[in-house]
Amino acid sequence: MADFVEWTPPDGGDSTLGVVDFSIFPHLGHLPDNTVAAAERWAAEIAGPAYAIDDQTAIKVTDGGVEVVSEGHWKLFP
Repeated sequence: MADFVEWTPPDGGDSTLGVVDFSIFPHLGHLPDNTVAAAERWAAEIAGPAYAIDDQTAIKVTDGGVEVVSEGHWKLFP
């Protein structure tokens, strides 16, 4: 998917290092097109769980457990 991708690796894929098994829709509400509705459409097109997070939110992964640390807005798309 082309969202959030400004550089394409030589193999053409957009996968990460495989450290976590979820995706992130960043800057929720910060940019005009980064709405919850846009995140819902994006999440519907990808496999696996995804988090839409604003700039006051972080995701902490410890021993396989996921914790959302936030003073802002976020949404999980299972």
